[in-house]
Amino acid sequence: MLNNTRQFILLFSLIVSLSFSQNRHKVDSLIKTLNETEWSKKEEAILLETISFYHPKLDSALYFAKKSLKLSKELNDPILKAEALEGIALIEQRLGNDTQSLEATFEALTVYEKLNLVERQAALQTQIATYYIGEEEYVLAINYLEKAFEIYEASDNNINKALTLINLGESYRLSNKINQAEEAFDKVLQLNEKLDNDVILGYSLGNLGIVYSDKGEIGKSKEALNKAIKILTELNDDYSVSIYLSELGLIYKDENNYDLAESKLIEAYKMAEKAGLKEQIRDFSALLVNLYETKRDYQKALIYQKVYQIYQDSLVNKINIKKIEQLKAGYEINQRESEIKRINEISNNRKNIAFGLAFGIFSLAVLMFLLYKAYKKIRIVNKDLSKQKKDISEREQEKALLLKELNHRVKNNLQMISSLLNLQSSTITDDSAKEVIALGKNRVEALSLVHRKLYQEGLETKVEVKTYVEELILNLLHGYATQLEPEFDISPVSISVDKAIPLALIINELVTNAIKHAYIDIVDPKLKIVIHHQYDYFNLEIIDNGKGFDQKERDKTNSLGLKLVLSLIKQLEGTCNTIINGGTHWVIKLKIDVK
Repeated sequence: MLNNTRQFILLFSLIVSLSFSQNRHKVDSLIKTLNETEWSKKEEAILLETISFYHPKLDSALYFAKKSLKLSKELNDPILKAEALEGIALIEQRLGNDTQSLEATFEALTVYEKLNLVERQAALQTQIATYYIGEEEYVLAINYLEKAFEIYEASDNNINKALTLINLGESYRLSNKINQAEEAFDKVLQLNEKLDNDVILGYSLGNLGIVYSDKGEIGKSKEALNKAIKILTELNDDYSVSIYLSELGLIYKDENNYDLAESKLIEAYKMAEKAGLKEQIRDFSALLVNLYETKRDYQKALIYQKVYQIYQDSLVNKINIKKIEQLKAGYEINQRESEIKRINEISNNRKNIAFGLAFGIFSLAVLMFLLYKAYKKIRIVNKDLSKQKKDISEREQEKALLLKELNHRVKNNLQMISSLLNLQSSTITDDSAKEVIALGKNRVEALSLVHRKLYQEGLETKVEVKTYVEELILNLLHGYATQLEPEFDISPVSISVDKAIPLALIINELVTNAIKHAYIDIVDPKLKIVIHHQYDYFNLEIIDNGKGFDQKERDKTNSLGLKLVLSLIKQLEGTCNTIINGGTHWVIKLKIDVK
């Protein structure tokens, strides 16, 4: 929680702050100009983007940015489109909508790469770095920021150079490279002696104050944070001021000065609430819960715990709920269209239906008269049973169709992501970056395969392990262009989709690792996959005859792949052992019920 509240201030946040720090009357003047003057579509798109850039209210800023994007698409102007997408990405990030922000960023980056606009690419590389920091992939984030800094340094753009240095310094701090972080912020202050920019000064002092706090230099930390808060308050930058106020609150709490700590955290919370900053409201409420628990004021702690839970649930579930509702709405529309078509067909054949219905009613009336007394009770029971069966059948069919459509769309979306990653990889020359994208693509394809199996099998919510694992591994071998012929020993059982996905990711990571690293200088490479079910457990074994991967090396490694494997094994209540005997032998025991 502490890292979330000490949120880093990256380049796009700084750029937005530069705009938000201007006189708020400028926005009113721009809106008045927009409404009172006739403009061409291009002029209107530019003016809308400018309003969005300067607007202090994030929801209003997003509204104007989306209007600008719509006009730029109508004009088919790639520069205007990319600029509007940049604005949307910045605002969505500040609102805590990371998925929408990242989508807009990559779309804008694609445009700038096609047009070879290097400095604009650098700005977007900085935005991408923020995503990796959010995922705690600090090495990748630092790589992107260092590339952006090289571009700005070569262009002699001192403002962007200073902004990128601030971001780089904060990334160093988050990766525990405190001395490098302090050095970066000191360089920013030196650059700003010429620039004399209050926003840059405020951010460099604020982030330097956090570095001093991490180093235990509390006096220097308070001084720097208070200076930053004073500067940025005058510039109306509520977002950044709230971050630095919360940092001061943490410092006072550590000093057992609970009254001052409460004052600063409450001020930060109210500022975030006023600005509509969902992530900050969540994080500051969590800090207040901790503070009040320390003070034994459990009534106030409970109040802010409820606030924290509301915003936490909202941030986690918002995207999934929206997608499900979209699918549901689409399904209901299709149902209504089918019903309209059916009614039209009935209308076109009304005469024939009426004649047949009349004859049927007459025949039925005669039959009912003859058999009324003998079969009265039976007919009533049969009628009720028939209606119930029909209702149940219709509901089950609706659920089945919706589930099948959901799996189909998820599969298509995952395949689209895989294609985008593949396309992105083809434009990258850096081998390490290509490898990261390839690994991500394999993981996405493993997930996509699950949903493809579910879609092909119709109404099922389970996956047949043998065919799924064999196809998964053969796809991996094909993707890496290896002639290796694997050996399979897999029991023919089925498992639920929520177990199949982590199982697939575990196998994907370990087999990928073997393909890439195990068979160097091995003349006759071999790979064997064994999966047997025993009671409530799955016994998974992955065996190769490669160069080996002992326990000591496994304990040292900090790769994302191995972290992912160990995390998934823990999620499935499993255990993992490695046997080294002329290769690597993974022995994994997972708690999975078969269907």
